[in-house]
Amino acid sequence: MQKLTNYAIIKRLFRFIKPYRGRFITGMVLLSLVGLLMPSLITTVKPVMDMIFAADTPLIIPFINLEIPRENAVNYLALLIISLAFLKGVCEFLAKYLMAYVGQNVAMDLRNRLFRHLVYQSLAYYSANPTGQLLSRITNDVKYLESSIVKIPTRLIRDGLMLVVLFSLIIIFNWRWALLTFAGFFIIILPLIKFSRKLRRLGRKGHQRMAEIYDFLAEKISGVRLVKVFSMEKEEQRNMHRVNRNFISLVLRSERIDAFQGAFIEFLATAGVALAISVIGRAVLRGTVTPGDFFLFLGYMVGIYTPAKHFAGINQQLQRSLAASERIFEVLDRRDHIVQVQNPKALESFRDKIEFRDVSYAYERNELVLKNISLDIPRGHIAAFVGPSGAGKTTLVNMVPRFFDPVKGSVIIDGTDIREYTIRSLRGKIAMVMQDVILFNMSIMENICYGLGEFSRSEVERFARAAHAHEFISQLPMGYDTVVGEKGVKLSGGQKQRISIARALIKDPEILILDEATSHLDTESEKLVQEALDSLMKNRTTLVIAHRLSTVRKADKIIVLEDGFKREEGRHEELLAVPGLYRRMFEMQSI
Repeated sequence: MQKLTNYAIIKRLFRFIKPYRGRFITGMVLLSLVGLLMPSLITTVKPVMDMIFAADTPLIIPFINLEIPRENAVNYLALLIISLAFLKGVCEFLAKYLMAYVGQNVAMDLRNRLFRHLVYQSLAYYSANPTGQLLSRITNDVKYLESSIVKIPTRLIRDGLMLVVLFSLIIIFNWRWALLTFAGFFIIILPLIKFSRKLRRLGRKGHQRMAEIYDFLAEKISGVRLVKVFSMEKEEQRNMHRVNRNFISLVLRSERIDAFQGAFIEFLATAGVALAISVIGRAVLRGTVTPGDFFLFLGYMVGIYTPAKHFAGINQQLQRSLAASERIFEVLDRRDHIVQVQNPKALESFRDKIEFRDVSYAYERNELVLKNISLDIPRGHIAAFVGPSGAGKTTLVNMVPRFFDPVKGSVIIDGTDIREYTIRSLRGKIAMVMQDVILFNMSIMENICYGLGEFSRSEVERFARAAHAHEFISQLPMGYDTVVGEKGVKLSGGQKQRISIARALIKDPEILILDEATSHLDTESEKLVQEALDSLMKNRTTLVIAHRLSTVRKADKIIVLEDGFKREEGRHEELLAVPGLYRRMFEMQSI
């Protein structure tokens, strides 16, 4: 993928800010006012100091040349300072809130956009990208970006304008002293330029290391039972310490550079103030400038120091946010292989047969896992796919609902390539009962009806009875309103399978896919699940993936796969009658 330039990244980010441009612009204007009001406050130092240290100095209001008596001048100046400080505080409060509003909403939009993009990706994408990596981009990277949207414009506008105004005032005040200030400022800028690339590189690596932590946690927490079974708690603690240490070491390298920048700039600023005291102090002693001039220039110097120091921090913030943006846009720019053609047609009903014509498939351009598979499955037939692990059974069957598309050949339903159908209408005709049942942390009622619309309690109970699930559901504390926990952890394997079957029954599919639906069940659960499956399979075209050959004897057609090739095809009795892979597998399982 082509690397994005800084300009391209910033330009794309502003597209997300555009819906909130009214608040964003208002925030920018208020920040500008803050940037102007701070130098105004500093400028009041001169008349105050002159009033205190110069006995005969009156207060003259600029432009209108109004002279205010000395005895009232201090009160006027105090009121002016309070008014300017109050106005600055109000503008800063409103600006910070508006920028926070924009930042939070842009972050929300980015998370929604990322999730919408990810949920439409094919299964091949998730095979190549670990869950933790994706979670990191949706959460950690977006958080960095949201923080940058608030902080970077604030510092660029407020502090940038403050620097410009202060430099302008110094030039007006004394152009010779301004040259010294400019020289010091450019010395401050040089290290920022030098370290920008390094901070960007470290920022990108830091986001990757944080993604590794997310990935580690997602994997180990979801597999905590395996960790406990093998008593690997201490070993996994050490692994967590390792990935955490890798992240922290990188962050500390970045912080070391940032700390050096801050200390270096602070030293230069302090040295500049000391130089100003030396130069201007002597001028005051000689009487060439007033004490007010001395304190005013000193105020300008100190005023420049704060925004200059913020600019040092903005460098690290900018590089981290650019690195986070790169990672976010990498996801958004990734085009799915499963795309819908222009003007697709709806699959109204399945009438004839499913065909695989010379189908081949490879994961992420690697070696082919399916090679030139051709077969057809008439409507109403049961087709079983058997073979050794890794033979390509699941991949082949998953092409029917277009979880994968062949790299060569085509899958055809009723004489039409399934890529010509709308994905929604195609998958609307298909239900799946898988080996690893997917249940969400919702009630049983919601899990059964998931994605299928509204159903009455009596309708759901009718389908649950057909799936042999009503009896155990009724015995749960909350019945159909019982929340099953993450991945259905509160239910047994057989119970989860029967809920999955009830969900398939309520969908009333024309094509049914069974992926090792009874392989991990005990004898009693398997009997109940098999009875429910027999009810589910009636009058439906069924594709069965099975390792245990005893479960496929009734199939109308058995397809034997090995090393990605179709080796044999026929009924159970036909395949047993000839020497071949199926008969060898059957004999091994019969021992």
